[in-house]
Amino acid sequence: DILRVLVAEKEWEGVGGLFITDEHRVTIAAVAALMLLGGADHDYYDRVDSIVVYPGVFRTPNPEDGWEDDELSDNIIEGQAVYRGPVILSWQEVLRESRQPEAGYNVVIHEFAHQLDFLDNTINGTPPIDDPELAAKWGPVMTAAFQRHKKELAKGEAFFTEHAADDETEFFADASEAFFCQPHGLEEEYSDVFMLLKGYYRLDPRRWFGDNESRKSSR
Repeated sequence: DILRVLVAEKEWEGVGGLFITDEHRVTIAAVAALMLLGGADHDYYDRVDSIVVYPGVFRTPNPEDGWEDDELSDNIIEGQAVYRGPVILSWQEVLRESRQPEAGYNVVIHEFAHQLDFLDNTINGTPPIDDPELAAKWGPVMTAAFQRHKKELAKGEAFFTEHAADDETEFFADASEAFFCQPHGLEEEYSDVFMLLKGYYRLDPRRWFGDNESRKSSR
């Protein structure tokens, strides 16, 4: 039912020569719908009016670079979430990652996690949380985990991606990928983060995977 709403109510746009079909709509909407299955207050990503799909990776200007007209200054990315705007995705990455969820990466989950973060009009890695106890734990737990990740990254033994060390917004999106793609690994390495996300998303993806699933060995 969530998938049907997302397919029907979002504007779907193919760019770079991509013609949008039901395969694109259903695949992307199905992954995005996983994040809403627990019944958290989401309003079907109401602020996301459109989903833009490129055939492969795409370029976006680097705001810190003064040479925006130079392709060499662009960032090559697989997905982007625009505040009060669209979600932009690489179909090549969506398809590959959706076929191998146990690999631990999913650009759809990552970018729609950003859209959940945006709901309180503050981009800080903390989505709106209606449970006071969960809200009180969120900041201390996620900040400590973020700092731990940066230290582990410097040692070359990080569980999360390098991108997750950019800021707490990216950390939340990366942690959401781990929660839905390799929940056993997240529970093993960052049990406090797993429990927070279990409370926020109101579901437990561990039952979707076998017991021997291990995120750390695949990242």
